[in-house]
Amino acid sequence: MADAWLMAAWLFIISLFLLDTHLTLRIISQHLDPAARLGWASVLLLVPIVTLVLSPAGGWAALAVAGVALLRLAFHIVGCRTMMAGLVPAPADAAARIRRLAAEFGVHRPLTVLFDPSDQMEPATTGLLRPVLITTPSVLALPEAEFRAVIAHELAHVVRRDPLRIWACGVARTLLGWHPLARMAADLFALEVEMAADQQAARWTGDRRRYALALGRWGLRQAGRAALAGAVLAGASSQLVHRITCLTDEDDPAPHLRAPAWLVVGRSRRRWPGRLGWYHLPMGAAYTLLYLAVTRLA
Repeated sequence: MADAWLMAAWLFIISLFLLDTHLTLRIISQHLDPAARLGWASVLLLVPIVTLVLSPAGGWAALAVAGVALLRLAFHIVGCRTMMAGLVPAPADAAARIRRLAAEFGVHRPLTVLFDPSDQMEPATTGLLRPVLITTPSVLALPEAEFRAVIAHELAHVVRRDPLRIWACGVARTLLGWHPLARMAADLFALEVEMAADQQAARWTGDRRRYALALGRWGLRQAGRAALAGAVLAGASSQLVHRITCLTDEDDPAPHLRAPAWLVVGRSRRRWPGRLGWYHLPMGAAYTLLYLAVTRLA
């Protein structure tokens, strides 16, 4: 009976936390950059897990987290080996071209460059500890400005260790995916990872609008190829629109987050002080302490 009461208390408080934080993020999203929004999304996923690990059910919760993490790691290793079975080392001139860009952008991590001769894959970065950049004939054939944009985006993932972030997000999604607000947080996290990489790549290339144009051209080219193959594009297309809008529209830096109409009181160009952008940290701590206090009363 006590365990059921604790789980009910956890579900109520965590649902309240997720709803409160999602709503707060939508209200202040116009004043946050992608790095700060990524921090909000991280806390949305971490607080439910941390509260359980610190609660009286912590032993079972820690075991579940460890088991899911190991399972996701195994899937990641198997998936990478399956994917890389069809890849070959990139041609020497292509690898040298990419490494020159990496040096120009200040990327000093050791980097393996692989090549998909079938041209079926998207350019990608993988490897939790040792980064691997995957390129294709379509990427190598791009005009120089678009080639720089695509590779800059993948190198931004390398610098930011985003494959590790996405793996951790997958662990949280597996643990919490039954809760609709947690699924929303996981989707937001994945999108903000891409937006933060876009911001870094745009800084490297030196022109946000030109980078956004190159991103849009690449997205349209790939969407056309996928449409011919009968793929479903709605989700990918909407993400691309959000990313391009975030890069090009200073008045709408978070097009994927909208405050409820009854809370909109006019648009403000004033940027909040940076410390308020990280208000999610004390908010998450407060809800964690609330849950711990409640469970200690059981």
